[in-house]
Amino acid sequence: MPKSRSKGKVPPGVDIEDLSRQKAKYFQVHAEETHYLAADPTARDKAIEKLYQNPEVKKGFPCAGTYIGPNDDPDAFLAAVDEVLDNPDRSIDQRVFRFHVAVSGLMVFNEHRLRKAVGERHDLRMKVNVRSRQIYREWMSKNLPPPSGVADNPNPAPPPPTPPPSRLPSTSIKAITSDVAEKILAMRDEILEMRFMLEANTPDKSAWQVESYLTKKGGVVEYNVAFEDCPHAIPHDVDGMRILLLGSHVLH
Repeated sequence: MPKSRSKGKVPPGVDIEDLSRQKAKYFQVHAEETHYLAADPTARDKAIEKLYQNPEVKKGFPCAGTYIGPNDDPDAFLAAVDEVLDNPDRSIDQRVFRFHVAVSGLMVFNEHRLRKAVGERHDLRMKVNVRSRQIYREWMSKNLPPPSGVADNPNPAPPPPTPPPSRLPSTSIKAITSDVAEKILAMRDEILEMRFMLEANTPDKSAWQVESYLTKKGGVVEYNVAFEDCPHAIPHDVDGMRILLLGSHVLH
């Protein structure tokens, strides 16, 4: 069969809907825990500090960056992720753990399971990307209320960040290192003028920006992050912002 005729067809054994629902699950858990943890920043921060006191967190599960090596099994990692996410416990400690595990799960899913399933078929990756975000948006509209004050605001919400061109010059984006992430987090008004791209080097890239931030009692900062394909901004604490930044590029 000519190559041009096979383009766009889904190979036997590749279930786009199943892959999309798996990916959407990580988005959903991330959004759910971000929402609920923002309600009690003091308890949340204590739970985060408690989690980080465990030395295994930075060198083992759920730290995807160090756990998934050439001799490791990504399927076993994702099975462990599912076990955590399916746990009905919704204590504050477990919610913080679920938040971190969902981020790690998304990273490993994209780099290993999705790549293994579709290979270099960027059209299939895009199908999964589009469908997973559709599932996620539908879930958001039914399960999470918009941020406080949004429903009663008579003024229309500002438009989401304009998607950048599909082909960006190599000089127009810059990967965010740990040092750069900390410098960005130290900014205040400057961060409102910055634009970012999540998963910039993949077909799953998504533009985002900080719509606003709020400094609460005790110096706790909460950021409202607007993604190009989400109906409303999602609140992130400093830890959530750090994770988001490390998976993104700065747009110039």
